[in-house]
Amino acid sequence: MSGLGKRLMILGAGRHQVPLIQTAIDLGVEAHVCSIAGDYPGIALATYFHEVDISNSQAILELARTINPHGILTTATDVCLESIGLVVDEMNLPGSGFETTSSCLSKIRMKRKLVASGVPTAQYRVISDANDGIDFFNNHRGDCVIKPSDSSGSRGVNKLHHVEDVKPAFESALKFSRRGEVLIEEWLEGEEFGAQAIVEHGECKLLVLHSDITTPPPRRIPVGHGCPHPNEEELIGTVRNIVIDAIASLGINNTISNIDFILTEDGPKIIELTCRMGGTRLPEVCGTYWGVDFYALSIHLALGEKINLLPIPSGKANAAHNLIVSRQGTFLSMDQINDEFSHEIYFDPGERLALNSAEQIEIGYIQLIREDPSSILEDLTNEANRLTSSVRLGEE
Repeated sequence: MSGLGKRLMILGAGRHQVPLIQTAIDLGVEAHVCSIAGDYPGIALATYFHEVDISNSQAILELARTINPHGILTTATDVCLESIGLVVDEMNLPGSGFETTSSCLSKIRMKRKLVASGVPTAQYRVISDANDGIDFFNNHRGDCVIKPSDSSGSRGVNKLHHVEDVKPAFESALKFSRRGEVLIEEWLEGEEFGAQAIVEHGECKLLVLHSDITTPPPRRIPVGHGCPHPNEEELIGTVRNIVIDAIASLGINNTISNIDFILTEDGPKIIELTCRMGGTRLPEVCGTYWGVDFYALSIHLALGEKINLLPIPSGKANAAHNLIVSRQGTFLSMDQINDEFSHEIYFDPGERLALNSAEQIEIGYIQLIREDPSSILEDLTNEANRLTSSVRLGEE
C-alpha cells in the first residue's frame, strides 16, 4: 500500500478531519483540503487548501475537474457525502457513488433499501402530516419515534409515549428536514452498539464491533465508544451477515462504513449506516484494538489501493469518551486528569466556550487503554463525568 505522490481530496478541515489530513501527509499524499474559510485547524495542515462549500456538489465537482484527484473522502461528517458520490461517479474514482451517498443521507431511501433486502430494522412509515403519524402510533403497540429523513446529530428526533406527543414531534421533525420529509418508526428497545465495516470492492473485509456510550433516550447521541464489545464472540456471526446484506443493499464501496445497531429481544437490528467512518474517536478506538491505523486504511481504500489486514486483533482493549459541557463562558480551569488516561483538551484557560446548535460544547476527550477490558467503560465514564463537572467558567 502506498499513496506516495497521489492527489487526494479531503472534504472538511475541522478538528475531526485533522487526523485524516495529517495521516495523508505522512503517507506522502498530496492532500487537497476543501472547506469554507474559518478557524478550522485542518486548513494550516493542508498541502493545498481550497475554499469551497463542501455541501455544494456541483462546486466540488468543478474543483475536482481542476485537481484531477486519485481519490476523495471525508470522516465524521455527512454534509458532503453527495459531493463525494457525484465526484466518484463523474470521475470514475474508487468509492461510493451518488445513489449510495444519497441513500445514506436520506433515512427514508435507506430504510426502503434495507427492508427490500430483508435487513432487520425498525418498522416505519413515511408521514406527510400528524394524522399519518397518529394512525401509525395507534396501530403499533409500544413507543415510537419521529425523525426527519435527512438531519444529523439527532436534531428533530423525538420519542413518543402517548398519541398526544405525535403532533408536536411531527412539527419539530419537519422543521429540521431540508427536504420536508418525516418518518415515524417503532422504538427499538435494547443496548445500542455499533460496527465499523472495512469495505473493499463491495466486500466486507473486516468487521469491528464496538460498545457505545450515549446520552439518555430518545436521542441516544454517542459520546464515547469502546473495543472490544463484551459480547463480540456471540454477536459477530449474526452481525456480519446483517452487515453484508446492508452494504450490498446500499452499494457501499471502498470505504469504512459506520453502522449503528440496537440489540433487541429479537436480535440485532440496524438503526442506520453510512459510507464513511464514524466520529467520536471511533477510528482511534477501533484502530487501537485491532492494531491498525483506520485513517490510513480509509485513505488507501479511497485511492483504490489494495489493503492488507490482520486476521485477528493485535492491539489492546480501550475506550474513548468526549468531554462535553452544556454551559458557556470563559474557560478558567478543570481538575487534573488521572495519569492513566491519555487525553486532548481543545481549549486553553482564558478562551471562550460557546454552545453549538445542540446547546453543548465538546472541550476535549479522554482515552483509557488496558490489557483487561472488564472495567474500562465504567472507569472511563466516571472520569469523564468527574472532569466535566469540575469545569469552571467565568462570567461572560
